[in-house]
Amino acid sequence: MSYDYVLGIDLGTTNTLACYFAGGKKRLLKFPPGETMLPSVIFVDDDGAVTVGQMAQNQGVVRPENMIDSSKTFIGNLELNKTWTRGGKVYTPTDVATEILREVRRQFIKRVKLDETAEIGAVITVPAYFNDNQRDETRKAGEAAGFHVMWILEEPTAAAIEAVHEKQLDKKVFVVDIGGGTFDLSVLEADHENHTYRAIAIDGDDQLGGNDFDKIIQRKLIDKIEADVKINLDSAESAMLDETEFNTLKHRLLTEARKIKEGLSETQQYEINLPNFARFDGRDYSLDFTMTRAEFDEICKPLYEKIFTKLNHFVKENNNFWLDEIGHVIMAGGSCYIPYLRERIYSDVGIRPDSDLDMSRLVVIGAARVAEAKNSGIAGGGIELKSVLAHSLGVEIMTADGRLIFDRILAKDTPYPCAATREYETAFDNQTRIDVNVYEAGVEGALELKFHRYRGTLSLKNLPAAPRGETYVNVKFEYTEDQRLKVTATDLQRENHFEEQILDKARGLQ
Repeated sequence: MSYDYVLGIDLGTTNTLACYFAGGKKRLLKFPPGETMLPSVIFVDDDGAVTVGQMAQNQGVVRPENMIDSSKTFIGNLELNKTWTRGGKVYTPTDVATEILREVRRQFIKRVKLDETAEIGAVITVPAYFNDNQRDETRKAGEAAGFHVMWILEEPTAAAIEAVHEKQLDKKVFVVDIGGGTFDLSVLEADHENHTYRAIAIDGDDQLGGNDFDKIIQRKLIDKIEADVKINLDSAESAMLDETEFNTLKHRLLTEARKIKEGLSETQQYEINLPNFARFDGRDYSLDFTMTRAEFDEICKPLYEKIFTKLNHFVKENNNFWLDEIGHVIMAGGSCYIPYLRERIYSDVGIRPDSDLDMSRLVVIGAARVAEAKNSGIAGGGIELKSVLAHSLGVEIMTADGRLIFDRILAKDTPYPCAATREYETAFDNQTRIDVNVYEAGVEGALELKFHRYRGTLSLKNLPAAPRGETYVNVKFEYTEDQRLKVTATDLQRENHFEEQILDKARGLQ
């Protein structure tokens, strides 16, 4: 289907960007007050009215308890099941994403002077390490915001598409994407001439990103204040502040921490001087703080080690590529401006990352190119995209000695579309029900269930009573081309009995 207009959207943890093409030229959508980045923040007043973006962030400085930010960290995470109550309404991460995307649509309509009923297609990006539930919740948010979601595109693939287009790269591309809340590693085969992009290996961490650097600096600011005023800031009570004052203080410190991180990407030293920053025990307090880049690197060592332990394991242990096949290293995401990260990648991988690309906008421009191509009417959209599973999938089984372990059915890095079937038998005499507990691999290769994420249960009931091991069930995992998961469990004993259940991404397995 062809749409009136299409755009690419980088729905970020910290900021959201949108890009579209007009007259063959890329245009970054501007948001009030004229910036190309929309803070991924909503503010809900006591009457339930929602504000999005910079205005929401400004209001949140005064009333942080009415604000929701960094919600992407929780989207589609069935284990955390995070919600916020604001203005008398409960918001899920998908609800927050919907409000942010609705603001994108509103500003796009205003910018291009469209009617509210215009058919607008969108390619929305997600971390490559997102599972299908996280992808599907992102899709739902886009549709609820009024977009026709054409594709959910991995951020490293989007970055590679733009980098390959700009520099006409023709070898395997290694993409390191460190956003506000997520960290992705991807190796892609890119063919600029034929417009094909195929991910061959994916890894990462969906709970690690730029926000973690901000929190470490925030802690140093708190330590500085505590040393100056001799007051414990662990809680509102210990700080002798009311809850609103305390939340405002913590939010302002986090904002300053982000400024320090960004400033130290440009200079060797960054200083903040904030007169009358807060009031403690009836006295005004001015915050004067200086941090050097060397001090920043020192306190961030634990994060660096997490990133490079993951990166080096990915490079050395993955059998889908060899390091000497990599022609280019592309960095994407705001945190990739941190100088230490760039130098360490060069040291560990042996390839200096491209430095003449706009790392914070690669993803959104690549997404816009895909949207434009898919809306062109050319079969396949003129761009061929292939990806692989970010996580292995399997089920819980019982061993002969009674232990419950993870049994893998679909392996990580299997190309989409794909399917695999495994046969299981009853574990007890006269067992008339089999519960197929589905898990997504957390630690690849681990057998213990504690290392994996429970995804839900399929139940086959009214099975014929029989001795253990004499009733058999087929469990089939199947991914479609657009990365939607279908899980089927079949009782093999009765010719006419067939039971099929499909993964509902919002609630687990029904």
